[in-house]
Amino acid sequence: VEFGLPSRLTASVYQGGGDILDIERNVELGGSLHAKGILIMSSFLRSHFGRSQPLHFSAALAFEQSYGEIDGDSATLAELSALISAISHIPIDQSWSITGSMNQLGQVQPIGGINAKIEGFYDACKLQGLSGKQGVIFPVQNMQHLMLRQDVIEAVEQGKFHLHAIDTIEQALELLMDRPAGQIDAKGKYTKGSIYAEVMRQLKS
Repeated sequence: VEFGLPSRLTASVYQGGGDILDIERNVELGGSLHAKGILIMSSFLRSHFGRSQPLHFSAALAFEQSYGEIDGDSATLAELSALISAISHIPIDQSWSITGSMNQLGQVQPIGGINAKIEGFYDACKLQGLSGKQGVIFPVQNMQHLMLRQDVIEAVEQGKFHLHAIDTIEQALELLMDRPAGQIDAKGKYTKGSIYAEVMRQLKS
């Protein structure tokens, strides 16, 4: 039997030297593959925001009320999104669930158990009442693996539940935060009013 349960992930940031504290790893609840995802995320942040300045922050990430071991890199997209939200002070729409791995370039990579994860979040939302805004963000490569229950399919068709397949972290951030991620120009500045521009502004201040 395969099943999925949604988990809440939180991030906090504070002054420091750019280190990311993986709380799960420190208390020996996180495996080596999860640790690899954290390092890839750290590399992404340094390459995007640390080229012209040191990263004057440190961060901590944790799965709240998680008492079993966590491994794998399926939460990398969620962790980076939470961290960028914490740095930029741009809130994330809590209607969404997100799953997916990523590489150092921000390109999304497929994960396992996609059907159980989608159905698990759908069931959790249904218990609280479908608002019409809830949904799952997942890697586009997993589209070919979708074999969802009929009730989930019908909810999607009726607009009561949403599925978004993405292939970059920027697409995920734009859905979660409802604003452009931002493009970098020849001077090394991101589009005004974008998510990445706000990250840079917060880091400089």
